[in-house]
Amino acid sequence: MYKIVFKVTSPFRDARGLRAVKRAGFVPYMSKRNGDVEIYATLFKSNDMEELREALTEVAYFLGKEGRSGGQDFATVFKVNDSYLGKGVGGVLGATIGFKIGGLPGLFLGALGGLLLGEFLDIEMNESYVGVYPWPISIEV
Repeated sequence: MYKIVFKVTSPFRDARGLRAVKRAGFVPYMSKRNGDVEIYATLFKSNDMEELREALTEVAYFLGKEGRSGGQDFATVFKVNDSYLGKGVGGVLGATIGFKIGGLPGLFLGALGGLLLGEFLDIEMNESYVGVYPWPISIEV
């Protein structure tokens, strides 16, 4: 699995850029705007580097059609090692705290929330830097 952080320049203030990222096969989990720069943190569920490069070209094409562009730091790529430690610890802690607070319904909700937070912990703790990819020059819409 890969974590990709996109930096896109856009004069627009709408959700079409996020829709283009989803359309290319990425799973966004954070979106932020800083002036004219949109930042999307996404996951890519494949371990194939060639498939990732193809998806990066697709997302650049879709974003270009929406009137957005990228620079030399268009996509920062991190390799995420699959680990179940965070999900396991998060699920157990969430279930325990949920059971203490809310009984049986709290157990299920706490376990679900703990699994989600554990997944984010796994992503952040088990990543290694792969590289930075620039905006594909051949993309013209």
